[in-house]
Amino acid sequence: MGKSICIVSSQCLPHIGGIEQYIDNFSRELVRQGNKVTILTSELDGVPDHEKEGDWEIYRLPSFPFMNGRFPVLKYNRKLRNFTKKFKKKKFDIMLVNMRFYFISLYAVRLAKKMNLRCMMLDHGTSHLNTGGKFTSKLGEWFEHWITWMERRYCKEFAGVSHATLEWLEHFHIHSDTVLYNAVNVEQFEQMKAMSVRNFREEYRIPKDAVVISFVGRVTIEKGIRELVHVVNKICRKRDDVYLLAAGKGYLEEELKEIACDHVHLTGQMPLQDVVSMLQASDIFCLPSVSEGFPTCVLEASLCDNYVVTTYRGGAKECITGREYGMILPDNNEKGLYTALMKVLDEEEYRRTAAKRCKERVAAHYTWEQTAKTFLALLEE
Repeated sequence: MGKSICIVSSQCLPHIGGIEQYIDNFSRELVRQGNKVTILTSELDGVPDHEKEGDWEIYRLPSFPFMNGRFPVLKYNRKLRNFTKKFKKKKFDIMLVNMRFYFISLYAVRLAKKMNLRCMMLDHGTSHLNTGGKFTSKLGEWFEHWITWMERRYCKEFAGVSHATLEWLEHFHIHSDTVLYNAVNVEQFEQMKAMSVRNFREEYRIPKDAVVISFVGRVTIEKGIRELVHVVNKICRKRDDVYLLAAGKGYLEEELKEIACDHVHLTGQMPLQDVVSMLQASDIFCLPSVSEGFPTCVLEASLCDNYVVTTYRGGAKECITGREYGMILPDNNEKGLYTALMKVLDEEEYRRTAAKRCKERVAAHYTWEQTAKTFLALLEE
């Protein structure tokens, strides 16, 4: 018999992000396996407050879009109170709350307590949120510790999207061994590759024999994009056959556009179909971040036959377990990143072999079907 599951997330599609993709893919796979899913999230301009497709349903709650929508805050108004009163009458087997540092997460765990409902919090990160400023980032640290302390009063079960995330939870004195891996829909991704229409090499006038490095993520400090641009600029002073295509948006965009050389192209935020086209034009995917749970873009890049260079922070190292699959750097220090990229640029045969092995590993072990089965098995305990 199928389960009834409530999933809570501060943001969902069509707002673009890794967690948003996780929620969408995970919830639809649960429905595909015969379960009912109800999602609670923040309202979004131009998107209906309520949608329903068969056994998949979503409610968008009244919210203030702080930090350009990056940090929604619930409006505790009459509309929310009326919704809460009606929603408490619903029956679920579990409430899965994503990320600790949003007010909707605190609202959700308190609601689960009132509904006498099993509750689990799923974490997606490995460090505190970096806002770009020392003072505001420190405030964010204090806030995250406070809201986590509050949430632990109502929720006793925790999980992570990787073992690296579980290690990060220890920072808050939270102990768990439950992993619900980030994943990919291999069949759907292969269809998107076949439907690709943009040719990024032609679009950006990149020679066929050039080596393209790609990046996908927020253009912020924690993703390491500043270090990557600096390093590619340095590489391009020594050789003219290397290019960087970086997709995403964030507060570092203008700064990086001013310093980027002619071979560095910041494409801005793009729909997933265009990201897939860009990854197909790429040879090396580089994500030198300092905070990750388990980046979807690493899995997607691997499915597009990219050799992956990323850092030890996050769950990518659980997939790329050795040099035969790709390269894991200890950190995003520019000297180390420069040395690593220069080393693999001319090792074309090695890159192709490692990329092929990694692609096979991703397709075999990191699918939504497996993640959903792991979660449903937890419900039977």
